Amino acid sequence: MGKSQRLFAVTISAKRRPGMDEDAYHRYISETHAGHLKELLVRNKIVDYTMLMGDIKNLFPNLSSVHQSPYDAFVTIVFRDAQDYINMKNDPHYMNVVNPDHVNFADGPSTMMSFGWFEKHVADGELVDG
Repeated sequence: MGKSQRLFAVTISAKRRPGMDEDAYHRYISETHAGHLKELLVRNKIVDYTMLMGDIKNLFPNLSSVHQSPYDAFVTIVFRDAQDYINMKNDPHYMNVVNPDHVNFADGPSTMMSFGWFEKHVADGELVDG
């Protein structure tokens, strides 16, 4: 078993730009936007970058008791520490390419961000000590 580290994470609860259909949105964030972002994240030694996307209504049409989230995607980026997040945000590639790209797919006023400490309890089917 490995030991869990105290890592800093950002989770973005994302809404798509009004008028953009769901397939186009998912394709854009997972191909185009992620393409702008991945090299920057690697260069800044980011620990993990994941996206959760899906249409629960189509995946599970009989789950009427589930209170569905109004968001179109959840993106989590795990950093070694908060300073790595600050460094990424100040990187010229982020400021000149990644950040301006948000207008192409995101509904900025409806998108929410959560910041906090990331804990991993199971990894690769193995328990992780706390």
